[in-house]
Amino acid sequence: MTRPNVLMVLVDEMRADALGCFGNPVTQTPRLDALASAGARLTRCFVPQPTCTPCRAGLLTGCHPSALRSRMVGCRTPDDPRFLPRVLAEAGYHTASVGKIHLVPQREEAAAVEATRRGDGTVDYFGFRDVELVNGHGDFCFGPRYTPWLRAQTPDLDERRASREPLCEVPGCYRWPLPPETHASRYIADRAVAALRDAAARDQPFFLHCSFPDPHHPFTVPEPYASRYDPDAMPDPLPPITESTDPPPVGLDAYHGRGARVRRADGKPASRIIGTPPHDYTRYTPRDWRIVRAVTAGMVSLLDDCIGQVLDALEALGLTDNTYVVFASDHGDYLGDYGLFGKGLHYDCVLRSPMILRGPGVPAQAETDAVASLIDLAPTLLDYLGIDEPEAMQGLSLRAGLADPYAWPRDAAMTENDDDMAGVRMRTLTTRRWKLTRYAGLDYGELYDRDADPAERRNLWRDPAYADTRARLTEALADHMLCAIDGSNGRVQPPALSVVKHAPRALRDVVFHAAP
Repeated sequence: MTRPNVLMVLVDEMRADALGCFGNPVTQTPRLDALASAGARLTRCFVPQPTCTPCRAGLLTGCHPSALRSRMVGCRTPDDPRFLPRVLAEAGYHTASVGKIHLVPQREEAAAVEATRRGDGTVDYFGFRDVELVNGHGDFCFGPRYTPWLRAQTPDLDERRASREPLCEVPGCYRWPLPPETHASRYIADRAVAALRDAAARDQPFFLHCSFPDPHHPFTVPEPYASRYDPDAMPDPLPPITESTDPPPVGLDAYHGRGARVRRADGKPASRIIGTPPHDYTRYTPRDWRIVRAVTAGMVSLLDDCIGQVLDALEALGLTDNTYVVFASDHGDYLGDYGLFGKGLHYDCVLRSPMILRGPGVPAQAETDAVASLIDLAPTLLDYLGIDEPEAMQGLSLRAGLADPYAWPRDAAMTENDDDMAGVRMRTLTTRRWKLTRYAGLDYGELYDRDADPAERRNLWRDPAYADTRARLTEALADHMLCAIDGSNGRVQPPALSVVKHAPRALRDVVFHAAP
């Protein structure tokens, strides 16, 4: 048997609770539910940064975004030898990407890919040798091949876009104005199937990165998905941010649509949290949010069908048994929780990714609520593939822990956010029970008991009864920050001792379920 293949399926801005297999009682996702049943489901997998570019860089390298100089959306991520497609290409894999990548500003990415074109016609974009790029969101997705194809399919494209019909007061929630067969998710699925056929004809293992721009805002989807879910059947969001919950001032100001009470480096008041669009959110009603959630559920069901198409092709080509399939999202969306939409603030609905892993040696029907991080994905895959990690990869392989819960390698995950627009630098440590967030140079923070307060409504930061807990978590966060500094130095000889990747703590409260 040849070396195992890897199919990485990513979606954009999908909450962990969007899927049936992660507890959603309404949204129908039979294909992803079946994938989870055949493999392992990680219910507490947290993102290293709650916006697209830094998180995708962290996921693909196994490193914290700050170690990669990929700190926020809008940055140009430097190339790095730790990028998984580069590691796999050097190990003899054919590496390809279909869909969204977003390691540089989206409008610049096509030119950035083309700038790496080589004499043999392939590219070398962060290690990807073939790239079919589709960036953007909703009916404004674009790409070097997708855009001319879309215009050929839809001669009245601009007129259709101009005639969009809003569905509620929340901006960007409207009826899909284009023919359903032109949807970017369907196009990406078709191109991914073609890439699998091409890979099957090659005499080498493959890594295919299949990345969908949905269900990111705008909230729009074609029929029959647009009408599949009744807004009245959708759960109401969590109540809006109020002073009584002692939220971070940047969150309260975002909800009220006013400039944050912090200053940027140029001395001007910050305008917004990156990822949380600036609006007066107080005007939106629970009915508005139920409509948004119903449309989003339709977007998720369309994705489920498209991902099923790709998985069917994998099966038809006889590749399923020798392919690792991973599914994840780069972050979630408030979807009306706390009165907001978007991402950026460190609430659980934004920080938790629906991680699924299936493949040779991965236990079937396995579920763990032990804490994991998306930066653990790259080292885990390399471990299963039998390929050595590059120097200074910071994530932890979960392979041993998936086989034996007592070998789980971590009990906390760190999330970064360096937001130059809001003038805020924050770090969050999440354990199975606790979440602590510190804001650099500011006199407030957040501390939540996730067991007693899963909605994160009672901030214990100032509560004297939790002073010891706050101190212990602050010390643990400092340890994680120390170990998140880039440890690569191009040494000629290997060190005598292993480089510390994180600060392990005593294993607590881990629940693991697996079929006998």
